[in-house]
Amino acid sequence: MGHPVENDLALLAGGETGRARRFWLERHVSACEQCQSRVSEYAVLRSEIANADDLPELKWNYLAGEMRANIRLGLEAGACVRTTHISTRWNPRLSIAFASLLVLVGTSLVVRVRPWMQQKPAVRLSSAPVLESSGSGVEFRTDGNSLTLLNHHGNAANQTVSAQGDVQTRYIDSETSSVTINDVYLQ
Repeated sequence: MGHPVENDLALLAGGETGRARRFWLERHVSACEQCQSRVSEYAVLRSEIANADDLPELKWNYLAGEMRANIRLGLEAGACVRTTHISTRWNPRLSIAFASLLVLVGTSLVVRVRPWMQQKPAVRLSSAPVLESSGSGVEFRTDGNSLTLLNHHGNAANQTVSAQGDVQTRYIDSETSSVTINDVYLQ
């Protein structure tokens, strides 16, 4: 253990330490010559200040009394502030809220860890191809992809689809009187 701080040595010289602190300080000072000399210096200084009370411009006892009164006032104010404390009683609402939070966290972990508890989609996409024919053209869809053959400007067309995957549309362009034929072979 190192040397005590100067404040403790000054308080020890004036006899103003508590019992436990005084015990430890006196134990150290009795074994340490350096600290013994500091305590004796503080004791001499204290006696010189006490003798200076005779001077009219220095009223040490009056100042000491004022300081004690201010310290007491501060301690009383601190005691008033400390009287408001947090209740240590059991609060059932707080317990219920904490238990609900634990149940919520536990449930979220169970649902997240166990994939079999998750909902499956209600509609399952079919991987079978779908062919749809309308007046505007022919559309072929499979697995989210589609191919559409549109008729030019909505003209009437002849549409042919075979079981082997051939799609053919033919229409006559009324402006140019030409025949347009589209053939697509799907695999």
